[in-house]
Amino acid sequence: MIKPLRKRHLQVWTVLAFLLPVGIIAAAVVVPKQQYNKPLQVQSVQALPVVVKTSENDNYTVHLRSDRNSTTWQLEWINKEELTAPTALIYQVMMPNENINNALLIGRIEGRGAYYFNLKNNGTNQPFRFVLYDIIHHRQIDSITF
Repeated sequence: MIKPLRKRHLQVWTVLAFLLPVGIIAAAVVVPKQQYNKPLQVQSVQALPVVVKTSENDNYTVHLRSDRNSTTWQLEWINKEELTAPTALIYQVMMPNENINNALLIGRIEGRGAYYFNLKNNGTNQPFRFVLYDIIHHRQIDSITF
């Protein structure tokens, strides 16, 4: 390299040595903080007054709720821990070992917190059956029968 080119090269690298860290710090400051454990769904449903049955697990608690006349039913899902499957959906099935394609989608659960889902009354004395299903891996995570 000739002397003017070496001088220019030194000037450019000196400016870059200053601008690169400043740019990295500015980019880190501008990026908004990610909100963890905040549900994507807005919960507008209130819990029904009567808890009919309860199912306990290490990671979650499930309550089957009803009104005083047992005409309206509700599923309350309380996550104690973070889910290992981020794509967990709850289905209501009528028959044991029923295919998920024929089941009724109840809703999606995410992070910690309580989720309330209104249920259709099955009209019979058959128990309520629910399946927690991972739609990405196409596998059943858990099933609950009340």
